[in-house]
Amino acid sequence: MRLCTTVISLFCACNLTLTPATHAQSTEASVKSRLMNKPLYLRGCWSNNKLHFDSLGQRIGTSRPVPFTLCGFDLKYVRAKRDKLILEGERVGLELADGNQKRVTLQVGTLGDSSSESIHIEVNASPNSDYDQALDAIFIEDLAALVPSLPFYWQNYAHKNFLPAAKVTATATPSTTPQAQAHGISGNIKPPRPLRAPDPDWSNIYTRALNYGGTVLINLQVNADGTVTRLSIVRALGMGLDESALAAVQKYVFEPATQNGQPIPIELNIAVNFPTFRSAP
Repeated sequence: MRLCTTVISLFCACNLTLTPATHAQSTEASVKSRLMNKPLYLRGCWSNNKLHFDSLGQRIGTSRPVPFTLCGFDLKYVRAKRDKLILEGERVGLELADGNQKRVTLQVGTLGDSSSESIHIEVNASPNSDYDQALDAIFIEDLAALVPSLPFYWQNYAHKNFLPAAKVTATATPSTTPQAQAHGISGNIKPPRPLRAPDPDWSNIYTRALNYGGTVLINLQVNADGTVTRLSIVRALGMGLDESALAAVQKYVFEPATQNGQPIPIELNIAVNFPTFRSAP
């Protein structure tokens, strides 16, 4: 009798061990609650407007990156099918003029004849239809969380402007004065003189459609051979214009600064202007 009791007990224990763990299944309502009306950014800064991801949130196919100020997302529609999740929304840009952050729906077309830029996202279903892991890999849900992944030339600006005051750590802040800065040197200093200063690319379709422009201020070092290094953004515009300004300034060539007739490295700020585009009369 004891033997039978032991066998039955073991059999019950095995059955309990084999019972599958339960998982939270994502529903259209839960996805809407998580993503709708939130300041979302595409984590990979993808340029494509049709994006496909596997069940872990890894992108399927290729897509070149764009500046983070052009990769916001505003969710408009959710549909959960048996084999995939479909998200429809609009691409959102980030304006940074005057130190403010303003999200704007990006427009494609020309000034006075434009439409919102739509994004279509498909995510393959996992075995338990839980999309949380995939959504974590696809989206960043606030600007502060984006800071660690930004390029080095954004870091000083981002720490100052995007992080809550309690989270800002000590970091070197470049000078914001427009003239050349010579640190730790004295004597008869002659500032650098630009020999080659190509214009930035002004063909940004978004800023044309929204009639948006202004001035980007870039801090840099002019080396003793007249080349430039250590570029960083001091005053930003957003909307992809900051990267256009950086790309142009990287190509600048100077007659170097001199101290008592000898070439020296020197730090200075360069202002790059982007005009607005008015409608023809």
